[in-house]
Amino acid sequence: MAADDRWWGARARLQVSAWRGRDDTVVLTPLPQRPAPTAADVRAELDLQRERGVRHALTGALHQGELAPFLDAGFEPHERLHLLRHDLVVLPEPGHPVRLRRAWRRDHPGVLDIDGRAFDAFWALDRAGLDDAVRATPASRFRVAHDRDVTGYAVSGRAADRGYLQRLAVDPRRHREGIGQALVADSLRWLRRHGARVAVVNTQEGNDAALALYLATGFVLEPQGLTVLARTLEPS
Repeated sequence: MAADDRWWGARARLQVSAWRGRDDTVVLTPLPQRPAPTAADVRAELDLQRERGVRHALTGALHQGELAPFLDAGFEPHERLHLLRHDLVVLPEPGHPVRLRRAWRRDHPGVLDIDGRAFDAFWALDRAGLDDAVRATPASRFRVAHDRDVTGYAVSGRAADRGYLQRLAVDPRRHREGIGQALVADSLRWLRRHGARVAVVNTQEGNDAALALYLATGFVLEPQGLTVLARTLEPS
């Protein structure tokens, strides 16, 4: 989702973004620190998007308390995510020695190649999505693991005292080499050093390798996860 594809809807209660720059698919997400959208708000926005030629609508990853207006407007569950939390008190050790550094612009093709092989088509990032992940919080850190080439990467962000592990991927050919653990440990140390009191991360249900990594590095599962909803918009 490119920043210039983003607009506000439903009396500024919803953020509406083009999904990967596509004209026929949008993503609706409740705006933080604004009144929650009602089902009528969501329906009104869907009607507007239908008139614009949009045929598919998704939501961002929603907490349980955010689902009702979208479900009432005809959305259905599309993906479920685990939500995990780290208190940043006892931090993990990096494990095996892994070379990490700040990501450079020239690293982006390699990063996106790894991302495309680490995630299925729905979740894989394009260039705009990667830029969005880096800009999603007021403060962010974009790091890569490398030897001769990029072998993994992590994007971390902080807003006030809350930290986010926005994105993490390791080259599938380099699993079990401690790269993921080193990137998580590096991200958590940066977050605590810069004032975060808690960090959160989410991962798809069924991604057992990612879940095991996060649990091994001190994250704990929250009682309720997140849900991405979807619906098709019939032509007017």
